Amino acid sequence: MNHALHTSNCRRAQRIWILLGGEMIPVRRTGEMRYIHPAFPSTIRANDRRSDVPAVLLTRINHLLRMKAANDPIWDVVK
Repeated sequence: MNHALHTSNCRRAQRIWILLGGEMIPVRRTGEMRYIHPAFPSTIRANDRRSDVPAVLLTRINHLLRMKAANDPIWDVVK
């Protein structure tokens, strides 16, 4: 992957998070969302009422995309 994902659309970022194997759990009575992924030991807790995407979430999405690209089976053929 040659470029990082840049988006300010929160719904798009949430869809990508789910497609990459993440999980979103609403935090009761706070308006926040907890983002969980098995590849990371810590979780992200972000305000779900805001319309922008937290920088930490974008960083983790880009990290997951780089990991998937590095583990792509097509690179085994190239070696």
